[in-house]
This record gives sequence, C-alpha cells and structure tokens, in this order.
Amino acid sequence: MKEFAITYRQVKPSDNPTLKFLVQDGLASNGLAIPGTAYFDPNLDDLCSYYMSLPGKRNYFVAETEDGRVVGGCGVDVFEGLEETAELQKLYVASDARGHGIARTLVRMVEEEARRLGYKRIYIETHSNLQAALRLYEREGYTSIERPPYAVHETMDCFLIKEL
Repeated sequence: MKEFAITYRQVKPSDNPTLKFLVQDGLASNGLAIPGTAYFDPNLDDLCSYYMSLPGKRNYFVAETEDGRVVGGCGVDVFEGLEETAELQKLYVASDARGHGIARTLVRMVEEEARRLGYKRIYIETHSNLQAALRLYEREGYTSIERPPYAVHETMDCFLIKEL
C-alpha cells in the first residue's frame, strides 16, 4: 500500500471539481448514484461557496497529498432538526487513498470544528451500503438511532448521533 503524506486544510474554490467527483464516485461505487442521496445535491458544483457562506455555522475540510492532489473531504453544517446539533456531511476519500486514517482524521477535525462552533452533538445520515463508513462511525463513538422525522435524504437508512 502506497504511503501518503497528507495535509489538511479548509476547502477552496479550486477543490470543487475533485470533491464533486469524490462524492459521486464514492456513492456510485456503492450502488447509491440514485435520487435521495448526495449524488444529486445541487451544491456539489460549488461546495466551497456553500460551506463558506455561513462561517459561524458550517465548514469543510480537505485532505491533500504532498503533490497537491485532494484525496478526501468532510463537512460540518448546522442541522435544523435538533437544537445545538451539527451534521457531519460528505465524508469521502479517494479509493486509492483509503486505509491510511484519512477519514478518521477528517471526522475528528469536523467534530472539533463543531465544538468550536458551539454545537453539543453531531448527527449523520448514511446508508447501510457504506459499511466502512459505518464501522468508522461506530469506532468513533456514534450510536444508531431510529430514522428521525427530520431526516433529509429519503434514501438513507442509517442514522447516527454523538454527544460532543
């Protein structure tokens, strides 16, 4: 397995095409290039503008190799369904960069950012097809909850929460 020297930073406009590819490729490779998933999220064309538009409520981080290739990303956004709750969003890592702890680092960065922004808990909507992500969330202390009435993506079938 190739070793990666990774740096983490806030998203910038030039990351948009790569992030859109990572999201759509990650979903498609797990049979989730379907309505009701982030695959068709209208903000995918300009994730940077979306996440930078409410700096006190949301943020997005990317993982970048030493040669400047973006290989992952993860965001935090306000979650309207529960008071003082953030949502962890769009955690994706390039297939050739998996297994190096990038997703775990991004999750922890998003949790720290959520704390900094004043959130008390963090919520995730995901799918049972995404087994590696579910294992990661479990290891990081997220617990499953029943589908809440405020769930946004109708295709998602796994809902998790963690107190920060």
